[in-house]
Amino acid sequence: MDWPEGVCRDGVPLQREAVGELIADLIFDCNCPGVELVLCLPLNAAAWCVVDGYGSEGAPGLLPQSLQSIDLPFDLAESYVTSSPVQEALAVVGVPRSLIQGWSEVAELADLPLRRVDWLLTAAQRALHQLTQTWDGDLAWLVAEEKSLRLLLFRQGVPEVDHALDALDPLACQREIRACVAEWQACAWTSSLGWWFTVPAEQVDAWLPLVDGAAGECCVNQPLPAWVQPSDDGAAGDGIDLLSPLQQMALLALHQEER
Repeated sequence: MDWPEGVCRDGVPLQREAVGELIADLIFDCNCPGVELVLCLPLNAAAWCVVDGYGSEGAPGLLPQSLQSIDLPFDLAESYVTSSPVQEALAVVGVPRSLIQGWSEVAELADLPLRRVDWLLTAAQRALHQLTQTWDGDLAWLVAEEKSLRLLLFRQGVPEVDHALDALDPLACQREIRACVAEWQACAWTSSLGWWFTVPAEQVDAWLPLVDGAAGECCVNQPLPAWVQPSDDGAAGDGIDLLSPLQQMALLALHQEER
């Protein structure tokens, strides 16, 4: 479903009543009574960080207190905060309160229960974790979404680096990526490195030179389930063919978790 211009931008419902009516009309047209709203926010709608040493025994209710002394990429006082455990750390996501309040109002106007709020990057990361369960080394994840490009580096499942890149010069970008990986690997002992490219299918080959086969690196990409991939004729149904590779991965995770 495409929003009319000016109704919703960057995940923010600018005209809440109009968005609520659009959702309600869509539910009615699809004859789907009793549905619930699952919200997956775009990349620039949230920010995150990893809190090391928190451990699996930490009480979630104490998390805001423990964040008071940390330099966060979001305003703690103006954000809703959620977290998920990753090994002996926590991935903490901050979302502006005004954004959540806006979507809560939209759900009320559409007469739908707001079941959950997720973030595109962390939802796709959960799918990545499932898809790479058989890989026991470090992981480099290159993500293209709209006009942004970022490199995420994982050690034992923990996202230790989230590095934004300038995608205008591909060769310079590849040099920057290899320098970033080298600096990260120099900080501690590393195991073999696997690469996953969440980029448009026609661009994967252009990024494969990043994989240093001589150093034991490899590409661990594998096909997503057929139902979530775009069709060759552009008619996948339900608008799935319009989703970016990152959105497809997020959809895969949300689908598996909501079943």
